[in-house]
Amino acid sequence: MKANLEKSFEVPQGTELVWNHLIDPEKVMDCVPGVTIDEKVGDNHYKGKVGMKFGPIGAKYDADIFYDKIDVENRKIVLTGNGVDVKGQGNAEMKMSIDLSDGTDGGVKLDAVMDVTINGKIAQFGSRLITTVSNQLFKQFVTNFSKKLKAAEAAV
Repeated sequence: MKANLEKSFEVPQGTELVWNHLIDPEKVMDCVPGVTIDEKVGDNHYKGKVGMKFGPIGAKYDADIFYDKIDVENRKIVLTGNGVDVKGQGNAEMKMSIDLSDGTDGGVKLDAVMDVTINGKIAQFGSRLITTVSNQLFKQFVTNFSKKLKAAEAAV
């Protein structure tokens, strides 16, 4: 089962602050509901856990997260994540690109494109439910990320 999502949002903070948060998994991953980073394995490679609920079924994945591309000049990041269900009931893959551009009033616009593939028990619910859940998670991420940026800006 595959799903493709394209999302955009703006934050009022400056590019440098937003960029520094996006390229630091410790700062950005805890904004994603159900995601934890457990260890840094190598340059731009991390291990963690991803937990999600799809309707009546929950899934928890042991995940490898990679920053495949960090393009400072063009302010573009490409991330991939691969996870195996801890109960052996499937796996999931995600590839996401994030592009930063000038927003309104000195802020930053973030454009994200995500390709998600889920196999196993969760896949039986189809792309419609996966898209609905992904949309909810994205909204929560935007809220959490915005709060984190606001707190970081206030601390400076």
